[in-house]
Amino acid sequence: MSNKSKSKIQKLFTENHYKKFLMQCRDEITQKFPGFWSSLSQQEQLTWLDSVVRDSKKLGFGNEYLIKDYMSIVCKIGKDFLQDPDIDNKIVRFITDTNFSPYVRTRDTNRWIDKNLSKITKPERI
Repeated sequence: MSNKSKSKIQKLFTENHYKKFLMQCRDEITQKFPGFWSSLSQQEQLTWLDSVVRDSKKLGFGNEYLIKDYMSIVCKIGKDFLQDPDIDNKIVRFITDTNFSPYVRTRDTNRWIDKNLSKITKPERI
C-alpha cells in the first residue's frame, strides 16, 4: 500500500472517530439537558460542539474526559463565558489557571456551578 493510500485511510479513520465523538457528546448533552438543542439543526449542533472542543483544547483540556467536563461547563453557563462580563470572575480565573491540573479545574468548576448557579444557557448559532 502506498503512503498516499495509508494517509487517506488514516485521515478517514480520524475524521470518523471525531464525528463519532461529537455525536456521542451531542447525545449525552441531550440526556443531561433536555431541550438544549431545540433551536439548532443537527449540523449546527455538530458545528457548535466542534467549536467547544477547539476552545477546550486551547485551555489545555486535551482528552475526551476533560473535553466532556468542559462541555458540561459550557452548557451550564454559556459558550463564551470567558468573555462574558456577567459571569463571576472567579470562575474565569480558576478555569484558566494552569497552576492547577486540568482535571481539578474542570471538576471543581462544575461543582461550583452546580452549587451556586441554577440556570442553563441555550446554545446559539455560530
